[in-house]
Amino acid sequence: MKEIIGFINKNFFNISYYFLIGFFVSSFSTPLAIFLGNKFKIIDLPKASDRKKIHKEPVPRSGGISIYISIVILFLIIQKFNKQFLGIILGATILFFGLLMDDKYGLTVRQKFSVQFLSAFIAIFTGTQFTQLSIPFTDTVIKIGFLGSILTALWIVGLINAINIIDGLDGLASGVSAIASFFLAITAMYKGHLNLALILIGLCGSLVAFLIYNFHPARVFLGDSGAGLLGYMLSIISIVGAYKTTTLLSVALPIFVLGIPIAEVFTSIIRRIMHGGSPFKYDTEHIHYRLLKKGLSQRKIALIYYIITLVLSVTGVILTFGVK
Repeated sequence: MKEIIGFINKNFFNISYYFLIGFFVSSFSTPLAIFLGNKFKIIDLPKASDRKKIHKEPVPRSGGISIYISIVILFLIIQKFNKQFLGIILGATILFFGLLMDDKYGLTVRQKFSVQFLSAFIAIFTGTQFTQLSIPFTDTVIKIGFLGSILTALWIVGLINAINIIDGLDGLASGVSAIASFFLAITAMYKGHLNLALILIGLCGSLVAFLIYNFHPARVFLGDSGAGLLGYMLSIISIVGAYKTTTLLSVALPIFVLGIPIAEVFTSIIRRIMHGGSPFKYDTEHIHYRLLKKGLSQRKIALIYYIITLVLSVTGVILTFGVK
């Protein structure tokens, strides 16, 4: 842990520079996203469906526009135009526009999963996937071949939906993703994956600026396009960055950092199946909704999630670098 802290101090300029780039890009693109959401009627209307909504007034759900602009500009600044990086941005673009259609018109579950898996396989076919499994405390390395593509696709699509699940209260998904981005970035940078780390640092800065408009009471929602993009980028970079060898200890970090959304996915699937329903059917029984029903405010719940994510992230860093 001391090595990580020392490394942050040594690279403080780079970290600060890209954080500020992301912050300023999002500071301008988020108001633009709000304007475009209102102009093109990409609005979350509380009474427009049979879903129970927490908010009482119409709110643009076009925050994905801001996230996408930030990601594209960061890629252009870093200028990493090899096959793998172009595949990542192409997958992000397809995911963004596909889920933006969901934010605007509403897609079926099958259509949404089709878009998600398409973006995942574009990244996979351009070089982003798990390739082997290393057993900790031994020299055993297992080549996983085609299974790596399947595991990678499930990881990417799983995190896309995991971030989407916790995007139920103001500032929840964006704040948790900002913390996750920072810790994944620092670790990726420490392991020598500078370009990927700087993209995540910039994304962290973008999300901090976005929170100015997204924290309760929110003036804009991430929408499926925004939450999906965050899940996609966090999953992709956790594979390509420090974790492409898929050692069990290195994979522990993204699992810890993203512990809350991952836990929400598994508890939601189990709960829905036990109640005899579809694991993909929307409900308001997630942990954050239950806390809201118990009387906690949206701001308090968001802060609780931030603290838990911070503790889990530090634990993951200690586990990853403390065990040899």
